[in-house]
Amino acid sequence: MQKVHYSLILLGFVISMPLQAMDMDKVNALAEQIRAGKILSVKSVAKNAQVQATAEELPAVAAPIDVKPPSIEEAVPVADEQAVAAPVQHKDISVASGATVSEESLGLRKTNLYSEDSVTPVEGKYTTVAPGSSKRFDRAFENAPPMIPHSVDGLLPITTSNNACLGCHMPDVAPSMNATPIPPSHFTNFRPMTKIAADGKMVKEGVEISNTSDIKIVARQEDKLYQGRFNCSQCHAPQAEIKPLVDNNFQPDFRKPEEKQKSNLIDVINEGVE
Repeated sequence: MQKVHYSLILLGFVISMPLQAMDMDKVNALAEQIRAGKILSVKSVAKNAQVQATAEELPAVAAPIDVKPPSIEEAVPVADEQAVAAPVQHKDISVASGATVSEESLGLRKTNLYSEDSVTPVEGKYTTVAPGSSKRFDRAFENAPPMIPHSVDGLLPITTSNNACLGCHMPDVAPSMNATPIPPSHFTNFRPMTKIAADGKMVKEGVEISNTSDIKIVARQEDKLYQGRFNCSQCHAPQAEIKPLVDNNFQPDFRKPEEKQKSNLIDVINEGVE
């Protein structure tokens, strides 16, 4: 280890020397002094000799010494196998004021961040109120898909051949069922009729086109639910009774009070078209 010690001192001194002052005679002489114990650190070199000293100020050495750099085993202690295998433990974080802040206090999760042993998901309790007897939720914003305020047990999933929502929410039966009627936008097809002609050209709304950007918005009213709106649970979902980790301070702005529980989407679309 002694050889390692003076080798590191010599290395630090050589690195600090300007290129034009790097004289091997000086380096060899310095190495001899370090080996003899006359110089113990790079600081002592700076104190007792100037970097620009001439060769005469340092005693010459007949032949350069063999300075072997330290091996990895000598310079870096090998970590204990048990310490390497041990799981990472959380540590408190020191701040500028000197106080410590735990990692758990920095986020929304207040348990150990390095273990899932004691972590359990939040239990979401959904309403058990039967359809027709629940209180409607106000929409999150104008024309937002309303949340489902009643139990959906036995109503999901919706399939291509069965949609239990239609039994109460179709406009002709909704008032008698105390249900929100499906709005006119769900009976409107906004996609133009498209087909490929025999010559391979595209035909939309009976007109052959070469640029799809030439198509104007089409709003075709249908007498049945538009199939693009058939899967109700794609946009509508029941609301679980869970305390949010972050308070929601958003305040919606409705142009009319009735829009809190009623859709006017088709009117808004028509406004844009007109």
